[in-house]
Amino acid sequence: QFGSIPEEGSTVLEHAFSEEEVVAALKSCKGDKAPGPDGFSLAFFHHCWEVIKEDILAVFHHFHENGSFERSLNVTFIALVPKKMGANDIRDYRPISLVEGVYKLIAKVLSNNMKTMLPFIISANQNAFVGGRQILDAALVANKCIDERRKKSSAGLVCKLDIQKAYDHVNWQFLIYLLRRMGFGEKWCKWIEWCYSIASFSVLVNGTSRGFFNASRGLRQGDPLSPFLFVVVMEALSRLLSRAVESGMLEGFEVAGRGGTGLTISHLLFADDAIVFCGPVERQLRYLRCVLMCFEAVSGLKVNLSKCELLPVGEIRDLDFLSWTLGCKIGTFPAVYLGLPLGAYSKSKSIWDVVIERFQRRLMGWKSNYLSKEGKITLIK
Repeated sequence: QFGSIPEEGSTVLEHAFSEEEVVAALKSCKGDKAPGPDGFSLAFFHHCWEVIKEDILAVFHHFHENGSFERSLNVTFIALVPKKMGANDIRDYRPISLVEGVYKLIAKVLSNNMKTMLPFIISANQNAFVGGRQILDAALVANKCIDERRKKSSAGLVCKLDIQKAYDHVNWQFLIYLLRRMGFGEKWCKWIEWCYSIASFSVLVNGTSRGFFNASRGLRQGDPLSPFLFVVVMEALSRLLSRAVESGMLEGFEVAGRGGTGLTISHLLFADDAIVFCGPVERQLRYLRCVLMCFEAVSGLKVNLSKCELLPVGEIRDLDFLSWTLGCKIGTFPAVYLGLPLGAYSKSKSIWDVVIERFQRRLMGWKSNYLSKEGKITLIK
């Protein structure tokens, strides 16, 4: 059972676009971002608004009434950005979409409206892109779960999941199905479908585009709508895992709630970063693997089990067999989750390793700059 937007939510989302919300969306965008195929950054739209606003608002009006705009407005350049030093394989690059300025403005208005509905449809386990939730929440709750388990001297397993090329594999039909199930109106769904289905792409090779092609799945990194649509898809996995706990197929970790009541945490999400808490039982891991396979079949998102980690809490027998059952490798604490230490003891020196590493990376970048003493003091502040 999925959450649903309020009854009046569909009407609110499908209202006629006003100049005020378009201007607000424009001001919220960074004008110095790389321009798309049209060559115009959003700084141009901001500074020349009085000259071009009638044409821009006409595009919005046509989109509202007809659910479409010129296909040429949705042309996308793909720039490949290396994920790490010495990237040699195509998988070591992250595709960043450089979209047209007018389309980016349309997507920004739609995303501003959509994010007001996310608290109604996205469960508390997801901490990304929902107002009032932040990355630190997931890390704190995860460490709390592990600490509580250790205090009780109860064995358990923490599964760190790796979703392969998350944005690129989203199934469009499944996304629209979820939006309808969550109460979004037909007009809104057609708007969203038009935005991603007509996009054409060209890969930049040494700064020059080489031909165009269309996509049949996936969301663009660099599109303002993509983060919010992605968490909608991930909500399906969240509901499957919650249902597994309710049916007794997964155990979860219990933590103390308010008033002494217990709260069972089965999983935590931050966009595509996921961890699952379960008992050290073969049956639970087999069921978890089935859940992940079902989720892949309907959503297109594949969990790369070879990169996943199984982290033991307490003494666990047959750990090698359990990791083989899930199909992943065995990890150790302290681990890193969302860039923060996971499972480290509070008095352990290793809890600061991640912080020290970040400082070292930052200082290495400063060394390449010829800064005066005053400049270094300013950066530190």
